[in-house]
Amino acid sequence: MSNNWEPSRVESKIGINFKHDQTLRLALIHPSYAKQIHEPEIDNQRLEFLGKAILELVVVDYLFKHFSHFQIGKLKALRDKITETDRLTKLWYDLQLGEAYPFLGLKEERHRLRVKPSNPFEKAFKALVGAIYLDRGFSQTRNWLDKHLIVPLLKRYLKPDLEHSASDKQLQFLGENLLDGIVADYLYRQILQANPSKLKPLVRKLTAKDSQSKYLKQLSKEKCLEIADLESKPKSFTILLAQVYLQFDRDNSKSSFRQTSSFFAEQFIDDDAIMQQAIALLLKDGKPQKWIIHKVMGYPSNKYNQGREKYYELMGKPE
Repeated sequence: MSNNWEPSRVESKIGINFKHDQTLRLALIHPSYAKQIHEPEIDNQRLEFLGKAILELVVVDYLFKHFSHFQIGKLKALRDKITETDRLTKLWYDLQLGEAYPFLGLKEERHRLRVKPSNPFEKAFKALVGAIYLDRGFSQTRNWLDKHLIVPLLKRYLKPDLEHSASDKQLQFLGENLLDGIVADYLYRQILQANPSKLKPLVRKLTAKDSQSKYLKQLSKEKCLEIADLESKPKSFTILLAQVYLQFDRDNSKSSFRQTSSFFAEQFIDDDAIMQQAIALLLKDGKPQKWIIHKVMGYPSNKYNQGREKYYELMGKPE
């Protein structure tokens, strides 16, 4: 652990007091530093994985609500422009975090690292977004990003509210980013300590077009009308997901993402099946059973036997 670690130094710069300051610290630990302090599994890569999806969702949510008169191509270009590496790196330095954070074990000077296409400051920013989301929830993360990143860039282009019905393409754009955010959040919380490289195949499976078709088929027309107050069953699952979210958002914007996530998990996710697939990926990567039970499945030492039973239930007992 860094001797210079004082949560208040970072909290005062970002304007957020963390309930759990170790989540903030984790967002600031680059893999090179984790190796240097001999804790190679404790770095900000998982938070970066989560934060990237939450960041893009917040940006798309803002664009959908304030620039609904834009064509889908322009909305996508704006999202990519707002979340580009240079912009996130600049904001990291504008918040006065760049000279001290993240914690690095790299010998290269920070001003040289800053100009690299993929740099530790951009990654730390995304990890910070993930940390804020875990600690304060989606609504406060959205407010923070609106204040520091989105509004300063777009406020000059805002127009008075225009009467404009969202097109299917715009709803699908919102729904795609919602699905990415929901899946990243689910996997982060369920599959503990697995590196993002092992989570990405699960992301692809859960968000694949054929999976989306199955989700939609699972819902009757009556259920679709009930959950999203619709007149007919949508053409695609991502359109439905966007409409579910917007319905929740009209009722209570502070809990809309959580409610949409709960809807998705309850209706479409089999926790055991996902854990089974994650374990298979980790075993293929050479991770030992004991590590998986402790670190991934989350069973402490005093409940190891219980965890082993669950492991064999999922994977089958050895001969």
